[in-house]
Amino acid sequence: MNEARKTAKIYLGRHCKTEWNLEGRLIGTTDLDLCEVGWNEAKDTLPVVERYGFDRIVTSPLKRARQTSQYYADNLGIPLDVHRDLRELDHGSWNGQKYEDLLRDPSGEFSRWFIGGDTSIPIPNGPETLEEVQARIRKTIREIALKYPGEKVLVIMHKHIRSLLTCYLLGESLSNFRKNINEAVEPIELSDEDLAKLL
Repeated sequence: MNEARKTAKIYLGRHCKTEWNLEGRLIGTTDLDLCEVGWNEAKDTLPVVERYGFDRIVTSPLKRARQTSQYYADNLGIPLDVHRDLRELDHGSWNGQKYEDLLRDPSGEFSRWFIGGDTSIPIPNGPETLEEVQARIRKTIREIALKYPGEKVLVIMHKHIRSLLTCYLLGESLSNFRKNINEAVEPIELSDEDLAKLL
């Protein structure tokens, strides 16, 4: 790695699974532990993470992300930092509900918001809009990149905020939020070009 780099090299990862992931429920900011499947997923993913030679991990404060990150950090012997603004999108009154139930009514607000991409529909009792969450994650990745110059950093986050970040990096409307959701837990490299868009 070039130690003269003025920013960190950023890789985006995702937490491993909880029971609600397996049940197809919206988790949002509900603070759940990893389930047995999730712990096994972390163990299976560790060799993949190890190959990157990360210098540190920065994680969301939510348990599922912290537990995933702590497992990696402990096994790799690298520092772990927590950044509160890596937390997931708060789904308000939709938190805890199953996607299949919310999508049963194709004319319902959730269907029009999630499938139809009508982001003018506010999240019921949600504290942030999609625009605000997108601005939050952009600012957070910028802060991390500037705080650890020359380091290779794995950022463990959540699928919905990663999708909002992806929309920004691709120059796409927030209506493409669902299309850009990526369920993978393995690290995704943020190119220097993408990082430059955040600085």
